[in-house]
Amino acid sequence: MIRKATPKDAPHLAPLMYDAIHEIAYTLTGAITQDEALEKLAYWASQPANRLSYETIWVDEQDDQIAGLLIVYTGLQAEQLDAPLKQAVRELNPSADFDPETEGNVLYIDTVSVRKEFGGRGIGTALLQHAMHLAEELQVEALTLNVELSNTAARRLYERLGFQEYSTRTISGANYSYMVRKV
Repeated sequence: MIRKATPKDAPHLAPLMYDAIHEIAYTLTGAITQDEALEKLAYWASQPANRLSYETIWVDEQDDQIAGLLIVYTGLQAEQLDAPLKQAVRELNPSADFDPETEGNVLYIDTVSVRKEFGGRGIGTALLQHAMHLAEELQVEALTLNVELSNTAARRLYERLGFQEYSTRTISGANYSYMVRKV
């Protein structure tokens, strides 16, 4: 069952986020260690009005456990949702900055992640289909996402669901394919 996340879900969301975004977690939180990154991801997931907030997260529950998550927001919201994270990171490192991930009248899939023990059950596909439904509801021009160039399995899934490469981007030092699916 897919439902909106709540602040109480935050401790369960952080590991899923970390598994999906790896190095980006350090950029977004200013963390140095994995434990610190997980703690900060959980903090931000419990807070309103930021890109990692429960407000931007949908979860898939299986057997009364969070099996997967989807983080989505519009490209028009991206800068505003990044602002609190940027402010916190710049307190640690005044020259820190975030690479742009999306913009415009699109629904951006920031993160899709499924716990390993729930893999192969179609949860990732169901979450992506939920994002497609949300994009239609919001009447945006497209659904977009970034996938690391080396993640060929995920890229094949996205292509099967109608996404096409639009450009490449560097995010937190890694190369990504920015993929678009027209709505």
